[in-house]
Amino acid sequence: MIGNISRPKTRSLHRSHVRRNRLAWLMMAIIVVSAYFFLAAGYFGGVDWPTLVDAVLRTTYRLAVAYGIAVIIGVSLALIVGWGPLIDFFFPVFDILQNLPSFALFPLFIYFFGLTDIMIILFAVSSIVWPILFAVLTAIRSAHKDLNDAATIFGATRLRRIGYYLAPLSFPAVLTGSIVGIAIGWESIIGAEIISTTNGFGSYIKNVDVAGVNPSAVAGALCILIIVFAVNRLVWAPLLLESGRRYAE
Repeated sequence: MIGNISRPKTRSLHRSHVRRNRLAWLMMAIIVVSAYFFLAAGYFGGVDWPTLVDAVLRTTYRLAVAYGIAVIIGVSLALIVGWGPLIDFFFPVFDILQNLPSFALFPLFIYFFGLTDIMIILFAVSSIVWPILFAVLTAIRSAHKDLNDAATIFGATRLRRIGYYLAPLSFPAVLTGSIVGIAIGWESIIGAEIISTTNGFGSYIKNVDVAGVNPSAVAGALCILIIVFAVNRLVWAPLLLESGRRYAE
């Protein structure tokens, strides 16, 4: 009976995934064709491509480093406090901290770290970490009591409980929190680069002539869209599909 119920549900999820996948590829095809049309028409003839590519890569590098730090901090904190009595104290504290406007704290980051790469990366970490932290905390708090009891019965206590029970349980939440966090991270890093004097995509678009629709700004936006699409399709989509198969209850 359970098998008969789960098969239609699995097929429905598969069809939904296929539809989303087709729509995403269709949107990407439209972007690529549009970019090719602009290139063929000579619209991007005045774009300084080496400078633009360098700026985009600098921003992407900062985002990757910031995400790595944020995922370590967010997952570690959630696994440490999420399954003990400390959660009742820390959850409202984390909730207050995440609601602080990020750019309101920007002067503090400049004061302590200056207009440097480290400042921009740590500023992005302060934005990326919260979706990951709360996604994992929510996954741990909403776990079925039967799973907790089973983990205890089979000897998953103390550190073993984190490695053998909480970490696998939290993996899908880490993925969904990461997707949201990286989207916020793009905004944080580009915004910080616009405000600061550090080289990157933000400072690049700040220095171009934005009167009207500037070809350099359009080319940069297309580069960012292609990177975001590639990461979503090649990294997040396969991981989400695998986590759905492996960790679905």
